[in-house]
Amino acid sequence: MIVDVHTHIPTHRDKIPTEHLRSNSLIGKGVRLTGSVEEYLESLALVDRAIVFGIAPKPGHPEPPIMDWRQGWPKHMNQNDIAAEIASLEPDKFIPFMSLHPMQSNVDEEYDRCVHVLGCKGIKLSLSYQDTDPLGKEAFHLFRRLEKDELPVMFHQGASVSPDARLKYAHPLLMDEVAIAFPRLKIILAHMAHPWYADCITVLRKHPNMWADVSGLPSHFRYWTGWNGMRLFHEYGVTDKILFGSDWPLRTPRDTIDGLRDLNRFASDHHLPSIPEAEIEGIINRNSIEILGLE
Repeated sequence: MIVDVHTHIPTHRDKIPTEHLRSNSLIGKGVRLTGSVEEYLESLALVDRAIVFGIAPKPGHPEPPIMDWRQGWPKHMNQNDIAAEIASLEPDKFIPFMSLHPMQSNVDEEYDRCVHVLGCKGIKLSLSYQDTDPLGKEAFHLFRRLEKDELPVMFHQGASVSPDARLKYAHPLLMDEVAIAFPRLKIILAHMAHPWYADCITVLRKHPNMWADVSGLPSHFRYWTGWNGMRLFHEYGVTDKILFGSDWPLRTPRDTIDGLRDLNRFASDHHLPSIPEAEIEGIINRNSIEILGLE
């Protein structure tokens, strides 16, 4: 069973006009920031289950989100409506997560709508992009609700290519404080907090309610970084806390699986220690649905 815990909503419901196509070479060669519903379904055909979400914009902020869905969907729909629509296409496969901004004026009303009307089963927060302190009172208010309702939270962690993203809000050491304050809140640290692998491991191994996902592992364009991160997780004995995720549309599930399985070729070519194949296959086939309580 392959579960992709990290997929973004398609930026376009229909075919993408050429002028809307976006990519970012700072992230990596061939990385796309746009995708249609048809492309999403085609890419995700490889997996058995997938979590889908958008990123809530900053209230009143004129700049588009890094993956701008606003041109490709009806104006009355927000990121949560789109996630729910994608999930409705294959309800036994796709699981919608909401995304909120902790300081949006209707945060409680939108939370209730997402959970009770749209059927969202968790939340994705990108607090560095959203310019929000995860230790602030607004964020803690949201975490209390999530913990009470037993809904998992995924945090964007690590690097960003957006000039105005505050990296300090995406550092895993802050997640240690969140996990201490909310010991029953299930937390996922996206991207293994690349490039802060060691800090991610330090936090991850001490909290039973915390996992990382492998989405965006840079094995296709920064082989050393990808191998080094995975090798560190292996040496600390915490690869069993890594969940499979692709980061679609930036990377597809096929890209991610091939990249994981290619790490030992890179290691062999450069006379580096290998990573046990069983641990790599364990990541690819981990039952994240059961782990996160999403049944």
